[in-house]
Amino acid sequence: MQRRTGTEYVKKIDFVFYHEHEIRAAVRDARAGSKPQGGIRGKNHISNPTEAQAIRNVSPLRSVRVRGESLEWPEDWLRVVDAVYGWCTGDRLIVAHDRYHNVDYADTCAKMCISSKTYYNFLNDVRQRAALCAVQLGLIKVC
Repeated sequence: MQRRTGTEYVKKIDFVFYHEHEIRAAVRDARAGSKPQGGIRGKNHISNPTEAQAIRNVSPLRSVRVRGESLEWPEDWLRVVDAVYGWCTGDRLIVAHDRYHNVDYADTCAKMCISSKTYYNFLNDVRQRAALCAVQLGLIKVC
């Protein structure tokens, strides 16, 4: 069993990283499932469903449901994931990938010939980078 932390923002970060593929699918489904409902109607305006659909497609999704939980601003969370994986190099990338793809930490440590302390230091670096990105986008408050 993997260690769990009590910090709320770390729980949110872990949830997003563990369920990245499901979040991407939910966003894709939400975007594909939005149906045109018509545009502005009135004396001087003509209904334009194509324009209304385009506006919906560029507007950020407020939330999606993943594993029975509502995740607000999923596209911004995916930007965090992408930014963190882009920042990670070498051993940190391997630790992050293995951690969030449910590879046991002992197996990762053995494969990389590192101690569990080094593993958790790398993992903490990844989580801290994710927290900084999330704070920058206004997704979490660290107070």
